[in-house]
Amino acid sequence: MNGDSLADPLRHALNSAHAHFAIGHAPARRYPPEGAPFAVIDDISEPTLMRLRELLTPGELVYIFNEPPAQMDRLSVGPPLHTFQMLGPEVGAVVETREGEISPILMTPDDAGEMFELITQAFPGFYQPRTYEMGTYYGIRVDGKLVAMAGERLCMTGYRELSGVCTHPGYVGKGYARTLMIRLMGDHAAAGVKSFLHVGKANTRAVAIYERMGFQVLRSIALWPISRVR
Repeated sequence: MNGDSLADPLRHALNSAHAHFAIGHAPARRYPPEGAPFAVIDDISEPTLMRLRELLTPGELVYIFNEPPAQMDRLSVGPPLHTFQMLGPEVGAVVETREGEISPILMTPDDAGEMFELITQAFPGFYQPRTYEMGTYYGIRVDGKLVAMAGERLCMTGYRELSGVCTHPGYVGKGYARTLMIRLMGDHAAAGVKSFLHVGKANTRAVAIYERMGFQVLRSIALWPISRVR
């Protein structure tokens, strides 16, 4: 596996570190619906799309990286979500924490309900009740309340995706997201893996923050929403 792994991260994740999550087999596979709304197809032929359809329940939506045909049998496609894929700084160049910053807390299954409630306020649909099982998650609590979190989603040989980065609207501007990301990036550096992430192109504020932390745009990626009609 090489640097091109990030050109198709869903496939490489389900073929390596996340192989135990895979539902189905080639030419169509997916993450569990309670984990992440992602699927992988090897091509856009009708037999492959039929296999994908069999993995979905009526009305269920998943995202794929392949641009699908405009017309499909009992599948519909929505407008793509345009994102930047950004690669973190090299090991040794990870930004340092600031004096006085609140220390992140390792999240556990006992925190799952609070995590889902928090992130659903900011990014409904992508984070599912059991997404936290895909990697390590940290949180920040203020007076016992979970106000910020961040963790890992796609994991593959040599790379870990930063995801689920969010802060409660009443606590933004305090650097909590940065603190959490630095903790995860430090974990990645210690493990000898590289950090990467995906961010919506329209989210210019987040893109600017990530660039200040040393992330660089690697490529543009479109996520295509596919749903089963019936």
